Amino acid sequence: MGKNNKGYSLVELIIVIVIMALLSGTVLFSISMIFGASAKACANDIKEALAENKVTAMGKSEAKVEIYRDASDNNIYIIQWVKEGGVWKPKKVDDAGNAVPEKVGNSRVYVAYEEKDSSTEVELTAGSSLQLCYDRGNGGFSKKSENCILCEKIYVKGGSRSYVLTLTELTGKVELELE
Repeated sequence: MGKNNKGYSLVELIIVIVIMALLSGTVLFSISMIFGASAKACANDIKEALAENKVTAMGKSEAKVEIYRDASDNNIYIIQWVKEGGVWKPKKVDDAGNAVPEKVGNSRVYVAYEEKDSSTEVELTAGSSLQLCYDRGNGGFSKKSENCILCEKIYVKGGSRSYVLTLTELTGKVELELE
């Protein structure tokens, strides 16, 4: 009597399904990590720009950081400003004297902020910006200049990662935490 070997056994089918599940899980995890890495880089770049601007403010004059989502490419950019002779000037300029923005996040990164004494997240949408100003005297955040916002938190999200930048008004301290 001969055996009928024309199909797959149940054990073979289960092994194939398990292998496919492991491969798809690994791919999904890798994609999540890739998108999460851009959020982490964006949060770190924002934190570094704020710290750099605080030092500038304490050494020169009033200073502010503008974080915005560009309307044309939907990426997140930062421009650092210094007040010289009563006029706001960009810290980095090109040969023509125009502000040179620093790209800190791509279009897949979600950035929002929470104003002081508010529990509402305000998302940076295309064409919108957040301006954070520093006080020269103590290095803390200030609302002395026009368009400046006293902000308690900045949220940066991408992939499966969420980061929170907590801003301390009186000292200008910025703490980065994984949410």
